[in-house]
Amino acid sequence: MSVIVIDGKKYDVGEVEIRRDAEIIYDPVTAGVMLDFSEVDDAAATKYSYSFTVVPKPGAAEYDAFYYDITSPKSVRFVELPFGQSKITFPAKIKKVSDSLADFGGKSKWTGLTVEFLPVKPQRQGD
Repeated sequence: MSVIVIDGKKYDVGEVEIRRDAEIIYDPVTAGVMLDFSEVDDAAATKYSYSFTVVPKPGAAEYDAFYYDITSPKSVRFVELPFGQSKITFPAKIKKVSDSLADFGGKSKWTGLTVEFLPVKPQRQGD
């Protein structure tokens, strides 16, 4: 079963390892340093960025179609990815896509595809 959905299309290109990063965004208006040199600022929102690495399954056609789609010059993609015990859907930019060509017993194969998604806006606002 595929865990990656981009623009409503499910992809099943092989084993996927997903990494999630959370960035807390602070309000620049309230940031400052007190007389005792302690820092003050207000947390305003959280952005969740994702990256994943694919180890492709046999059959280059599906992998090639996936690579071609995710490297298309589109400003925003709508992604659905695992989050906790459910899923999160958000508009994201695909900032970087990379893979490498490896030799497997005299046959070349693309592998180690890594894709980075950055949300276009925070997914959570301050409580």
